[in-house]
Amino acid sequence: MKNTILVFITLLVLSCNKDVYDKQSSTPLSSVQVSNAMIDSSQTLGRQFIITVPTGDFTYPVSQALLWLPKNYLTTNKNYPLIINLYGQGQCGYNMKNLIRGHTMSELISEGFDPKAKNSLDGKTYQFIVFSPQCPARWGWSAPQVKVMLQVLEDSFRIDKKRIYLTGFSSGGWGLWSCITDDTSLCSKFAAISPMSSAPGDHPENLTNIGKYGIACWNICGDLDPDYMTAINYTDTINAHKPPIPAKLETLPGIAHVAWYYGYNASFRPEGKNLYEWLIQYHK
Repeated sequence: MKNTILVFITLLVLSCNKDVYDKQSSTPLSSVQVSNAMIDSSQTLGRQFIITVPTGDFTYPVSQALLWLPKNYLTTNKNYPLIINLYGQGQCGYNMKNLIRGHTMSELISEGFDPKAKNSLDGKTYQFIVFSPQCPARWGWSAPQVKVMLQVLEDSFRIDKKRIYLTGFSSGGWGLWSCITDDTSLCSKFAAISPMSSAPGDHPENLTNIGKYGIACWNICGDLDPDYMTAINYTDTINAHKPPIPAKLETLPGIAHVAWYYGYNASFRPEGKNLYEWLIQYHK
C-alpha cells in the first residue's frame, strides 16, 4: 500500500510563480524532499499546487489533487493543521478545473481566500494546509483511498497530526462517512469533521466511532435537501450515544442540495464562528 520510494523534487522560485500566493513571497523554494507525493510547481491551478498521490486503488491507482500550502510554509519548520476535502460528483473526472467550480473550498482559495483561523481558545491564528483530491470515478473516494493518501501527506509535509480535519459534500459526504465508519484506525486520526448536504453512508451502525474517538461533528444541510432526513438521523444517532463532544446539525431554512455554498464561505458564521474557526478549536 505504501510506496517507500522517495521522490526528490526541485521546486521553482515562488516569486517566479505568478499563480501561487499572488507573488506575496520572494523566498525561493529550495530542493524539497517529498516522499510519495509528486509536486510540479510549474503546474498550478487557482493559486494551488497540482500534486499526484497514490491511492492504493486497483482501478485508479493515483489521484490528482490541489494542494494549498500556507504562505510561510517553506520559511518555517513548524507543523500545520490539515483540511481534507472530499467533493461531490460535479468535481469528479479528469478536468482539474472542476475542483475550482461549484462553490468548493478550492474555488474560494482560487479567488483569494487564504485558509486560516484564530482559535478562540488559545488566541493564536492558525494557517491550514488544504488537500482536495479529484476522483476519476463518478462517485468519489472513500476510506481505503483516503487512508493511503493521508499517509502520503503525513510522510511528505509538516502536518500537525493532532489537527487533521475532514469535510465532504454530497457524494463526498458519503466518502466522509466511510472514513468514519469503515476503518477505525483512519477514523481515529480526525479531530473534527463537517459533512454538508451529505449522501448517506453505507454503515451508519458504526457512527458510534465519532463518540468513541472524541470527534467533533458539524453537520450542515438545507431543510429542502433530499438528504436532510439523513442529516437529522445521523446527528441524532451520534448524540444518542452521548459522545464527549455533542454533534450539531446546522439547518439552512429554504435551502436545497447546496449547503456547501454556505459552509465553506468564511462569512458564514451562524453561531459566531465560521467553519475554519470552529475546526481549529478541536485537536486530538
